[in-house]
Amino acid sequence: SVRAMRADLRIYQKARGPLPATATDIANFLSAQNTLGKKPATLERYANSLHMWHRYMNLPSPVKTMAVRSVLRGIKKSRDTRQASAPALRLKELHALLDAIDSETLHDLRDSTLFLLSFYGAFRRSEIVVVSIEDIQWRAQGITITLHYSKTNRTGRIETKSIMRAPVGTAYCPVAMLEAWLAASGIQRGAIFRGISSKRKLGGGRMSDQNVYKRMKQALEKAGLASQGYTPHSFRAGFITEAHLRGKSDVQIKRISGHRDQNTFERYIRIADAFEDNAGDFFSLND
Repeated sequence: SVRAMRADLRIYQKARGPLPATATDIANFLSAQNTLGKKPATLERYANSLHMWHRYMNLPSPVKTMAVRSVLRGIKKSRDTRQASAPALRLKELHALLDAIDSETLHDLRDSTLFLLSFYGAFRRSEIVVVSIEDIQWRAQGITITLHYSKTNRTGRIETKSIMRAPVGTAYCPVAMLEAWLAASGIQRGAIFRGISSKRKLGGGRMSDQNVYKRMKQALEKAGLASQGYTPHSFRAGFITEAHLRGKSDVQIKRISGHRDQNTFERYIRIADAFEDNAGDFFSLND
């Protein structure tokens, strides 16, 4: 995005990189950032942002030169380029997280609803914060949320996520929790997740995706789960993993997760215990 490109250019200029740049300028910048511990994927993004700036200014891009490409290839070969994946936050941990939250306060009722919908809708945090009242269709069985934009859908293709209403008496029903949050907040239109001031005054604008991570981190501390490495993406990975281990078909899960590529989908199935659902769990002829 334009905002991300500007942020990358600020980092480059803060490192005293000139614009326009030469191949040597960019190669030295990338090497220095690598020494600072920046991930190969981040360095590739920096290079792409510098490439786009030069293209926008109608200048030849030094990023495509052999010198810069060689530096990037060398960095990738010298480091483990496998991206760290957020661990799956399973249903048991989700309940522990929610148990640690006092849903009697406006802040915590919002957070409980946010976490539940993020899990059962397999939402990315950039998706959950833009959901508005107008995107929700209420039905007896639950709700259907229309998603107008996502990381893998930038063409405006309409996607929907159907979230079931839990049986009566279930401790944590995402639909019932959403109803409670909307009733308590008084929100009747616009974004359903908004900032709340220290005086418990509801903001008019939507909650930022960075605040989602901040609130989750605070809740994880309360639940004693802070050391597990969970991030907001863990809700999405957790739902997919949980549904898979409970025997749901790939087609059923993809209807909610929105995955179109099977290889990408399978990388989300992160089993917390390496011995869980193990293919070699038979030891006799009768197993």
